[in-house]
Amino acid sequence: MATDAAIPTVADLLAYMGDPPISTADAAEALTAALDQQAGACVVDPYTQELRYAAMRRAEALLTARSAPLGQVDMGAFGTFPLIRWDAKVEQLESDYRKGPFA
Repeated sequence: MATDAAIPTVADLLAYMGDPPISTADAAEALTAALDQQAGACVVDPYTQELRYAAMRRAEALLTARSAPLGQVDMGAFGTFPLIRWDAKVEQLESDYRKGPFA
């Protein structure tokens, strides 16, 4: 596990996404939500490279879902499909940092 990675910035997120046509405000909102989700599910101290990458994947998914408010994606001739709600890569990256259940 790599340690001491920087928490991603909006610029990092936009670069990760290939500089999409998304406003800085929208990217900041999605990144904040993604980091909040992550902090609720994981131990984030120390903040590692795995957590950094997973946060950017979470933010990208949030931004992508904005264009599909009903949770559906139109795939043209193939029909309409639900958005994936679980990201196997995020699970893999964050699994070592998941908070355990408390009794």
